Amino acid sequence: MIEDTTAKGKRLMDYILQIGKKIKTYRSAKGMTVKELAAAAQITSSMLSQIERGQANPSLNTIRALANELDVPLFKFFVDDISESSGVVHPDNRKHIIENGIEYELLTEDMSCAIEFCQLTLEPGKTTKFSAQCHKGEEVAMVLSGCFELSLEEDKLILSKGDSIRIAPQAKHYWTNAGAGEAILVFAVTPPSF
Repeated sequence: MIEDTTAKGKRLMDYILQIGKKIKTYRSAKGMTVKELAAAAQITSSMLSQIERGQANPSLNTIRALANELDVPLFKFFVDDISESSGVVHPDNRKHIIENGIEYELLTEDMSCAIEFCQLTLEPGKTTKFSAQCHKGEEVAMVLSGCFELSLEEDKLILSKGDSIRIAPQAKHYWTNAGAGEAILVFAVTPPSF
């Protein structure tokens, strides 16, 4: 792994290590070997071993496959165990899901409440199309910076800084950065479903 001393690089390395440790913990608790879990998730044993040691950055699809085989909700890999706190989430304590120019940040302290609040950051040309979402409940999103194209069912909508939208329950959708720079939006989903 190439060492990156930037804040974003450190955050990515911490994220990779956290994911690996959680996978190993859940695998051990379930009594599965590396070989058994790797085969069930359709990845190689060496890849799983590297992921568990924090030496490989698993894709969101790989984490989802491992979560399914371990019978663990996907979000458990991205948040700490629920603890007593003030409810304040400082920027340096947010939980992140980072993959290939796409970054989700959990703005609520955990997913134990009735609403989930997140921030999505997309680099130019990036899209969340690989995982078109549809939620049981409603979603509301607002663009903080940049320009997004929202593919909502059969429609394509352009949203710019300050624009907001309500997305109905069960509506399939994904976001694309439609501008030349980084684009950021915040969204709330109720009930939590990411």
